[in-house]
Amino acid sequence: MQTTTSPRSHLQDSLFASLAPEAPSTPMRRRVPLALGELPVSSVPAAYDREHLYSPRANTAAVVDHRPGDRFAPLPRTPHAPKAWGAWWRTEANVSTPDFLGLETGDVIALVDGDTATVVSTCRYGAVVRYELPPCEWRSKEHAEQYVTARNQFGHWYR
Repeated sequence: MQTTTSPRSHLQDSLFASLAPEAPSTPMRRRVPLALGELPVSSVPAAYDREHLYSPRANTAAVVDHRPGDRFAPLPRTPHAPKAWGAWWRTEANVSTPDFLGLETGDVIALVDGDTATVVSTCRYGAVVRYELPPCEWRSKEHAEQYVTARNQFGHWYR
């Protein structure tokens, strides 16, 4: 016996096919976090002091035990004059790096406030992360970005 399908079933099939969730274009990547107290192999210097992981600057690197960076020395002191600070930011701090203290683009991390964030980019100064904002009718943005420059003893990142 031959069965035929009605035009309505084709319509239903195409409707349900269009409502099917799409696979994410870029899967979120979760890597095993570095053990607390362990210095990462990184392009920037890494120090672990008072249970916090951070990248020491030139003035503190002289007095703190740290692992040298594979590509960069500690950041020089921050100048206070506005024009000098701008030049320092462009030529020293905001230089792109393959990682920051083991964080790489695409990593999913925990922030101090309990939110999760995705690493968008890394530079010598820190890592830029993006996190979702709660829905709100007076705000048009769905996410925000911030720098993270250190990790606390609980594995949460902060600036």
